[in-house]
Amino acid sequence: FPPRTPSMELRHKIISGMCKDVDPSLLEESGCAVCGQLTPTVQLTNLKDVQLNWDILCNDGVTRKERFHVHDPIEDVPGPVLANNCDGICVSCKARMRKGFAPVHSLSNHLWVGEIPRQLQNLSFAEKMLIAKVRHNRCVVRVASGRGKMSANAIMLATPIVKLYNVLPPTKNEVSEVLAFVFLGPTRPSPRTRDHLPAKILDSSCEIKRRL
Repeated sequence: FPPRTPSMELRHKIISGMCKDVDPSLLEESGCAVCGQLTPTVQLTNLKDVQLNWDILCNDGVTRKERFHVHDPIEDVPGPVLANNCDGICVSCKARMRKGFAPVHSLSNHLWVGEIPRQLQNLSFAEKMLIAKVRHNRCVVRVASGRGKMSANAIMLATPIVKLYNVLPPTKNEVSEVLAFVFLGPTRPSPRTRDHLPAKILDSSCEIKRRL
């Protein structure tokens, strides 16, 4: 002791190994077109380079074309159920499809959601609560010893969409009665801070009504 200074050869080996392990090609992720899950790009195979039976992923009633008017017909998206803007397939999905079966987590197994409309992107917590089709409760308890404990009594209830259809969006007075914001920080919030909150409730509510 102290240990000997590492040689130049050992230094080069350590630095080269570190650079190889953190290479961007090993860290970058992309979505699988079949299951939609984020997967390292090195584990994805281009859809054009694989020969698979894509008819396995065809399932009527899973997808839905976007409707712009209440009188537009309800139609499915033709073809296999794949994620948009994804051109690769992960190892597990490829192995499953080569056996002639649809992957368990494939979008065709009633997991397809589709593109998120502009009106429903970047919503605040309150706006998500207003347009959610399912609401749930949860309880977190902190015991006297200071250790955290969570009670897993989670209940999920369906939102009465039929009743909400004609009342969305709520008025400002109705929202003020049931909703409160808690600001955490060393100083009191200024009027500018409160006015900076994004206002997308109207567009979000109209978008939900259009898609029901």
